[in-house]
Amino acid sequence: MNNNIKQELLSLEPSTLIVLFQITLKDENNTEIGYYRFHAGENNFQQSIKYGNGIGANEFFYIPCKADGFDFSEGSLPRPTLTFDNTDGFFSLKTRYFRDFVGFDVKRIKTFVKFLHSSNFPNNVNPYGTGTESSYPEENYSINKKNLENAENIVFELVSKFEKEGGLIPARRIQYNVCPWQYRSEHGCGYNGLPKADKEDNLWPALPDNIPVYNADDTYNAGDTVSVEIENVIHYFRCKTNGTTINPIKDKVNWKQDMCSKNVFGCRLRFSDIEEDEGLPFGGFPGAFG
Repeated sequence: MNNNIKQELLSLEPSTLIVLFQITLKDENNTEIGYYRFHAGENNFQQSIKYGNGIGANEFFYIPCKADGFDFSEGSLPRPTLTFDNTDGFFSLKTRYFRDFVGFDVKRIKTFVKFLHSSNFPNNVNPYGTGTESSYPEENYSINKKNLENAENIVFELVSKFEKEGGLIPARRIQYNVCPWQYRSEHGCGYNGLPKADKEDNLWPALPDNIPVYNADDTYNAGDTVSVEIENVIHYFRCKTNGTTINPIKDKVNWKQDMCSKNVFGCRLRFSDIEEDEGLPFGGFPGAFG
């Protein structure tokens, strides 16, 4: 542990502990393209925090979230969770574009207010002296899976970098009966047909070829199906409740989305017509079981 952190931890009145997070974003080729840097607003601090080296300090934005399960226990590595507020639909939109963030690196940084960049303080003066920008040893995780997604919250499970399960070879994640391809994307399985089922493999009823585009001025009833363009890809939603007006992207209660279950059965629902001649475009590794 850094000596500055030790001294601050053992002092009579240590400054407030700050926890920062960084998610490394990747494109469909597993190439790093940027970062989400944020903190959870602990101790009612709901402003951006700058932390880093000198004038090039990185900005960590305040995002309402809850981080649990980082404590180690004897005999097992922690599997922490990150729970984000999803009432504005921001993370629902981003999970579709970034494939549920699965395999993305997460860095957890613990430090004290004393070691923050001087720009965080009035008149750019750190009252504790010159910030050394020291921290506890950084903790490195990967996002293992999305545990929950609804209109209020979205929850991700993290795994330690020391875990062997779900390892990458060199840019492919070996998972039994789990397809990593992006659904309805030219960079994924390439499926562009009519809706078939939701992510639990509940079949949709037969639909006409012409599915209307969602219109914010219209009111929808149970059974109505609409299309919505997300990141240049057309997705489909089926209404579950009469009198619905909210955009399907923001409303998981009254809309059900056409989604692949990412298993072989879900793939077969959509590509059964080519399976015999061409095989399934399934991206998982069924042979890795056992």
